[in-house]
Amino acid sequence: MNNETIHNLIKDRQLDHEWVKLILEALEIGISVEEIKDFFIKKGNPTT
Repeated sequence: MNNETIHNLIKDRQLDHEWVKLILEALEIGISVEEIKDFFIKKGNPTT
């Protein structure tokens, strides 16, 4: 995982450093961006 990439993702403070690390690790093990987005959509709306 590239520290510069992490820094660029959190420099505007929209994402917490730990969330960025978790998302990048998920991508590294083959979880798609679409799957990550779906997870957050479902987490935000647990009735779906």
